[in-house]
Amino acid sequence: MSNLDAFLKKYKIDSSRMDIIEEALTHSSYANEHQTTCYERLEFLGDAVLGILVAEFIYKNYPDLPEGKMTKLRATYVCEDANYKYAQELEIGSMIRLGHGEEMSGGRTRPTVLNDVFEALLGAIYLTNGLEKVREILSDVVFPHIGKDIVKPFVDYKSKLQEYIQTETRSVLQYRLDDVVGPPHDRTFTMSVSLDGIKLGVGIGKSKKDAEQLAAKAALDKMVQ
Repeated sequence: MSNLDAFLKKYKIDSSRMDIIEEALTHSSYANEHQTTCYERLEFLGDAVLGILVAEFIYKNYPDLPEGKMTKLRATYVCEDANYKYAQELEIGSMIRLGHGEEMSGGRTRPTVLNDVFEALLGAIYLTNGLEKVREILSDVVFPHIGKDIVKPFVDYKSKLQEYIQTETRSVLQYRLDDVVGPPHDRTFTMSVSLDGIKLGVGIGKSKKDAEQLAAKAALDKMVQ
């Protein structure tokens, strides 16, 4: 029995629409080689489903937590680092359909890929089996971790930098994409943050958001030394 078959059996997932499940497990490199559809649209949907269910769990289980702390708690457990760990628990790496190049370069263990496919799979299960089935899976692999600090807490360096800047000036920070390298399925982004035309920091990451956060962190490190 394959890991995918075991996963479907464990959670009693209706597999009558395996085309959608398989799409969620299809990397863009495989899609390009076989003229099919990759997981990216399902990833968009799954990200939203994951966010709302984790938000609901936090709201119900932390009745005394104010809105700001609820937001930070959700960000800690709905992020690439956390999703990577959930994907590892489900052994999603062995289920992914990869193109030859991505397979050879270690795509099955790449955190960004596992993060994306985890979200896409949730989106596919939502479409084919409904919200309750997604909640059942999250109750097994996500909810038990919340509040136990199994992942590095998310730090919003962009907000911290903006707050720091606003104590000195009302000027607005500007983030700019400086460079993009790598194939479409494995890009690396370089972002910079500037104030009044002066570059404050540069960050490099596997997504624009990550690169922006690292640029803001670099700026803060310089300014608060």
